[in-house]
Amino acid sequence: MTRALLGRIGLAVLAAALSGCGGGGGSGSTSPLALVPGGNPTAKPTSVPADSNGPVTFLQNSGPLSTSGAIAGGSRQAIIAVMSSADQPNAAFALDTLTVGTPGVSQTQARVRTSAAVVPPQSARTPVEAFAVDEHPITPRLQPAQAGEPPAPRTRMSVLPSAPAVGSQANVWVQQGILGGTRTNAQVPATLLVQTAHGNIWVDNSIAGSLRANAPELAADFENAYASDTAHFASADYGNDAPGLSPRYNACSGSGSKTGTTAAYITEPADHRINVLVVNGAALGGLGGYFSAANYMTQSALNCLSGGYRSNEAPFIFVGWFGANGSTYELQEDLVRATAHELQHLINFVNHAILAPGASSTSFNGYETTFLNEGLSMLAQDQAVRTMYSARGVQFDADDAVARASAYLAHPEDYSLSSFSGIDPAQWGGNGNPTYNCFGGCYGAAYLFQRYLSDRFGGDAYTHAMETSGVVGTANLLAVTGESAQNLQADFALAMAANSMGVAVKDRRFQFGSLSLTSSYADQFGSRTQLSGVYAVPATGASTNVQTPVGGFSYVAIGQVPASGLPVQVNDQASVGGFGLMGGLSQH
Repeated sequence: MTRALLGRIGLAVLAAALSGCGGGGGSGSTSPLALVPGGNPTAKPTSVPADSNGPVTFLQNSGPLSTSGAIAGGSRQAIIAVMSSADQPNAAFALDTLTVGTPGVSQTQARVRTSAAVVPPQSARTPVEAFAVDEHPITPRLQPAQAGEPPAPRTRMSVLPSAPAVGSQANVWVQQGILGGTRTNAQVPATLLVQTAHGNIWVDNSIAGSLRANAPELAADFENAYASDTAHFASADYGNDAPGLSPRYNACSGSGSKTGTTAAYITEPADHRINVLVVNGAALGGLGGYFSAANYMTQSALNCLSGGYRSNEAPFIFVGWFGANGSTYELQEDLVRATAHELQHLINFVNHAILAPGASSTSFNGYETTFLNEGLSMLAQDQAVRTMYSARGVQFDADDAVARASAYLAHPEDYSLSSFSGIDPAQWGGNGNPTYNCFGGCYGAAYLFQRYLSDRFGGDAYTHAMETSGVVGTANLLAVTGESAQNLQADFALAMAANSMGVAVKDRRFQFGSLSLTSSYADQFGSRTQLSGVYAVPATGASTNVQTPVGGFSYVAIGQVPASGLPVQVNDQASVGGFGLMGGLSQH
C-alpha cells in the first residue's frame, strides 16, 4: 500500500534553523570537499556575506533579534530562513516565539492547509521501535588510578565461553529501560545459533527454537551489515596497542571495595568477532535494539560506579525480534536495518573512545553527540538495506528511515535537531509532550541531516572521516567539513525548503542531494513511501507568529508574492537560549 503525506501547498516559506553567531550559512563551495579517510579537509571559512547572490541566499541582519530582506516581484515561490546562534544539549527542548512580518499579504492570499499527515509505522509494528545508543557516557565517570598503584588481579568476567561454538549457551546481560531513566539488568539465556566470519549470532532461548531454521538468514543479515558498515564507515577492530587501553582506573569488587587498578576496556577478542543477541522484543521495553559501551568495559572498573552497570566483557549489539510483524518482515527489514544501525554505534564508539589518540588520557570523552551518532546510524540503515536489495530497485531504507523522515517533515516545528528531542504524533507513540529520543521525528531529522551532509561532502569519505577524526560533537563536524555546525544546520534548513519547492540551485550548500523530499521510494516488499516536502505554517495576514524549537526549524508559507515584491522581517519576540536571528531567502 502506498503511504503518502498530504501535498505541500505553501509558496513562500520561513525556515528557523541554527547558524553561526553573526555569520552566514556556510562557505560558497560548489563542490564536495576532497576528504581523506582519517584526515581533515583544508580549512575553509565558516561564514559568508549575508547578501550572497543566487536563488537561495542569506538575508541581512538588522539587529541581534531581527533579520530582514525582500522577495523579488514576480516570484512564484520563496523561502525565508531564520537561524539561531545556539545549539541545544541533549533533551533540552525549548520553543522560541518568532513574528514573521509580510506587509502586503492579505488574509485571502494565503493557501491554507489545515493539517499535515505523517507516514505511520507498519501497522503490525508494536511497539514503535527506537534504536538507542546508551546515552549516558560511562568512561568519563570512571575513577582514575593514582600513580604507582598496583594492578588488580585480572579475572575474565565475560559471560561467554572462551571459545564459543554453535550450540554454546550463555546467560547474556541485557539492559532494559535505558531510555526511561531507570536501568534494569537481566540475564537472558541464549544459544549461539550461527557463527559467521565476523560474528557470533546468539538468540534468546525463548525464541531460539522457532528461529533455528532461519539461521542462514540471520547470518546473512549480519554479514551484510558488517560489510556495509565497515565499507562506508570504519573498521570495528582496535588491537592490543590502542590508545584507550593504556589509562588505568580504580578496580573494585562486586561490593564496591577497591581492589587495585584496571584498564577501562577489554582487549579485543582474538577472532575479532562481534556478538549479536537477537532478543525477544518484550525483553527490551519497547526498544528495537541498542549498543552499550558497558560491554567493552571491564566489570571491575564498572563495579566502582553507581548505576548497576553490567558488562558481558565482549563486543555486543542487541536487536529485537518482534514476532507480531511476521518472520518475513523481521528477517528482510527489521534485522537488516537494526543490525546495521547498532553496528554503526559500536564502530563509532571503538574509533572515538578506544582508537582516538586522545583516548590515552583519563579525561578524554570519546562519546559522539547523540543527534550525530543516531543520524549516522540511520544512514547506516540506508546503506545496508540498499546493499541487500539493490537488485529490487531499493535506493533507501524506505520502510523505516524514510518513514521517520516523513514524521519530521510533516511537523518540523515540533522537533529540535541538536537536542534530539521533540513532540511525536500519536502514530509514532507521542503523547503531546516533548520527549528525548522521540521515535519518529527525532530520528527523521537526524537522518535527513546526515543524508544531506553525506551527499554534500563526498559520501564514504565523509562518513569515514566522521568516525576517525578523533573528536566528537560539533568539533567533529568542523574537523571533517571545515564548516561550523551552526552553518551546516542553517544550510540544511534552506536546502530542505528549496528541495521541497523544486527550486533549482547551483550552490552546493542548498542542494539536498540524492534524496528528493517530494518523491516516493520503493521498499523491498513492493510498497512505496511518499515524501511531500516540508510542512509550512500558512501566513494569513501581514504578521504571523510561529513557535520555533531552539536547535530546530519552522516554516511559514505565503500564497502569493505581489508584482512589486514583498518585504519580509522576522523578529524574535521571546528569546530563548540565545536564539540570535539570521535570515535566508530562496526564490523561484
